[in-house]
Amino acid sequence: MHNKFHCRNWALACALLAASTAYAEGESAPATDPIRVSGDVRLYSFSRNYQNSATTDLHSTSLGGKVKVETTATEGFGAAAALYFAQDIGFNNHAQNNKTINPLLMGTGYGIYVPGEAYVQYKKQTFLGRIGNQSIDTPWLNPSDGFMIPNLYRAGVFTYDPFEGLHLEGDRILSFKNRTSAGFDDNTLFDLPYSHPHFTGTTSGAAVLGADYHGDGSRGGAWLYRFYDIAQLAYVQGGYTLPRAGVSPFVDFQAMRETGEGAQLLGAVDSKAYGAKFGLEFPEKTGQVYFAYNKVPAQSAAGVSNGNLLSPYTQIYNTDPLYTTIMNYGLVSARAAGHAWQLGSKLKLFDGRMDASASFSRYMTEPYVADANAVMLDVAWHLSGAMKGLTLRDRFSYEHGRTEWGSAYLDNRIMLQYTF
Repeated sequence: MHNKFHCRNWALACALLAASTAYAEGESAPATDPIRVSGDVRLYSFSRNYQNSATTDLHSTSLGGKVKVETTATEGFGAAAALYFAQDIGFNNHAQNNKTINPLLMGTGYGIYVPGEAYVQYKKQTFLGRIGNQSIDTPWLNPSDGFMIPNLYRAGVFTYDPFEGLHLEGDRILSFKNRTSAGFDDNTLFDLPYSHPHFTGTTSGAAVLGADYHGDGSRGGAWLYRFYDIAQLAYVQGGYTLPRAGVSPFVDFQAMRETGEGAQLLGAVDSKAYGAKFGLEFPEKTGQVYFAYNKVPAQSAAGVSNGNLLSPYTQIYNTDPLYTTIMNYGLVSARAAGHAWQLGSKLKLFDGRMDASASFSRYMTEPYVADANAVMLDVAWHLSGAMKGLTLRDRFSYEHGRTEWGSAYLDNRIMLQYTF
């Protein structure tokens, strides 16, 4: 039965790939068309190799993406729907109870097919009201789109942009679908079996209220989160880039404060975090070099990891906004008070066709958990001409310090994506 299901889903994946490619190769839909089809197709290979450790190495490969259909009217009522999928194409080892498969990629099954987006909206020049299943992008509640399928939310979203540069937003999240779940439910990322802490109970979702501002060289934002029966979180961020014709110095800062909310289902919460980032930005936004620092003070009276914070929709995915968080580690996922620093660079090369970043990070969290170091490289090449829309990306990291890793581990993620 599993083989039959596998073949059927593989055939559907091929059909979706062929249909999306055919659409992309045809003429672009005229601007007056009432319907637009868009999406992407991804081929993703993940490997993690632990050095001198009893921990099992992980290897996973998947084909997936999305196909989205939406109305194109710039104002007034509209709607959209999107199918997301991730499919095993025969390279994964399902033996020994899926022991070597990374479940973050597409779970441990043979395929995920989910109608991820389905919403109606009303849009004017400065206002948007959207209700239904959708993607949301805020600092502590976001798509976390690092593998095959992003986080999605059943929610009401309302935004207002009273003038250029200022964005106001209010969201009420009712249900949540993580990267590998089959649908929307009343849980958070803490429901995943490999999450720490692990909590399988239901919640009433979340509420978000926030503002972002971007001006000439200046930027700032303030966000309030209510994670029902878990925690309340306040977050502020800001920065300034000195306007110059050549290399421009910049500085950014961030701070958060988190306390308990309602039933406090994961224990008492009393958390703080601070951060600063400064560096040099190159002309015409071609890149930057920077130094970043974050601190999570110990709070001995708190019931959760000596004052470390809870992030129900980013924690296990390492997609929180702290400056020193990388793709698979950070102070939030370390679950310990402490501090971290990072030295890094982000570059746009070859007229923007290549994005390249490199960083070295150190996390000092003893005595709660062992200190850790991480080196990360991320290179993406965007093709042009007849191959426009195709991107090849490789994300590599080397991390050591935690006993469960052995001496260290190597993490490599290769993605081929076609966007149409």
